[in-house]
Amino acid sequence: MFTYRISKTSMETFSNELFYEIFDYLDGIDIYTAFSNLNHRFQQLLNSSSILFKIKLHAPSAELYKNFNKHIELLNRHQIFSLDLRFPLTRNHFFSSFTIDSSLDRLQSLTLNYLNPDLLMSVLVNLPNLPRLSSLNINMPNVLIDLTDIYRIILTIPMLKYYRFSIDSLDSPISLPMSTNEQLTTIEYLVIDHSCSFNELATIISYIPKLSRLYFIDRHKNISNIESSLSITLLNLTHISIELVYLTFDKFESFIRKIESKVKVLHLITYCNDVTYLNAHRWEQLILQSLPQLEEFYLKYHEYREYHNYRNESLQNLGEPNQFTSSFWMTRQWIFETEIDTDRIMYLVRPYRYIDNMFFD
Repeated sequence: MFTYRISKTSMETFSNELFYEIFDYLDGIDIYTAFSNLNHRFQQLLNSSSILFKIKLHAPSAELYKNFNKHIELLNRHQIFSLDLRFPLTRNHFFSSFTIDSSLDRLQSLTLNYLNPDLLMSVLVNLPNLPRLSSLNINMPNVLIDLTDIYRIILTIPMLKYYRFSIDSLDSPISLPMSTNEQLTTIEYLVIDHSCSFNELATIISYIPKLSRLYFIDRHKNISNIESSLSITLLNLTHISIELVYLTFDKFESFIRKIESKVKVLHLITYCNDVTYLNAHRWEQLILQSLPQLEEFYLKYHEYREYHNYRNESLQNLGEPNQFTSSFWMTRQWIFETEIDTDRIMYLVRPYRYIDNMFFD
């Protein structure tokens, strides 16, 4: 007769390495709340330099906010790896009790959401003192402000690799001078998710010689000419994603021709009433002369139905609407398609093997 014994496993028998792996999936404040008062072993574990905390605080209730403040004061600041903060404007006094400064010497990722401009600046001034900050994501409310000082500070953060700045405002100027060789940054991935002219963009990227990926939106109604003297070398730049609302193809082409790069992937969405964006010959010349290493090309041209008849006349002036059938396009397997929606028509050029979610919206 066999006797079966049921073995009991206690959480205490788990190795420290297993807890490290589990904690990596949990919010830092939740970890501290659950384990800090259990016993001596967990207290030692939480203070181990092997654990780095990822902290997220999004629009908390009054009770959660109070609990957060209590535990973050006890948390070892040297163990904070990331902060993702989203406050209603009434909770901005959080920063009066928790300062983001050089004591956060292992902080690598910071996300700031919906801070008013004055508070944002008070936080930003300390960021150049963070020795390991490599990722910064800023989302601002819809406010009309000059972004010059914000960018001036951002471009001095010593180890920054990823920078994303989002704001809904259509009029937020940036007045920086072109950089000198002594004013260069380490940024590699730049996301400008706010209105920014091509001349402003040119100035910003002059500080970023290691730039490899660029996402850019241009919603400016008052389009100025691209500066004729502009010439920027970005030999690490391989991916560009651009969304244009008013910029004509001529000005877009002028900008691309002034950048020396090795771009392999180009995504372009345009809402501009300029049918030249569908001129296959112009694209072919631009790619051969200024983007010779391009491997993937995505174009999405929006045509709203209210302008359809007018634009059809323009398309006829170009010849056949589908000019993308020459050997240039066939060899690369970049195909032309049309999609008809309820209020718009979209003309698309994209690789034959196309995954829909690869196109940014």
